[in-house]
Amino acid sequence: MPRILSVLCSLAFVAAGVLAREPDRVEAAPSFDCKRASSIAEKEICGLPELEGLDRDIAASFTQALAVLSAADADALRGDQRAWLKTRDDCGGLIHGDPPIYADVFACLREKMTARAAKLRAIVAAKQFSK
Repeated sequence: MPRILSVLCSLAFVAAGVLAREPDRVEAAPSFDCKRASSIAEKEICGLPELEGLDRDIAASFTQALAVLSAADADALRGDQRAWLKTRDDCGGLIHGDPPIYADVFACLREKMTARAAKLRAIVAAKQFSK
């Protein structure tokens, strides 16, 4: 009986270790290389699974939109995306306090990225880009 109890305890420790292990982050990565993240916004995206997911959604919808748009609309969308990235990166300027507080940055990024994902999905559905 003591041997069985010892084996069961060992199995319980192994199971606890497996369950407590952080899930693989390969799937949770954003659309860009976090090692090259330079802006505060990019670094925040790399550190928060919710924002990583939004970033992947934006990248996928942007790619889909480019595939269904006319050449002129695709060019206009590329310019719009560059402008939006600057707006997104402006969220990094909302850090305040000492020590720094990033809550406003997160809220800004969530708002901007959620809106962008919805806009890109609408463009894909309409197969047309208009500002």
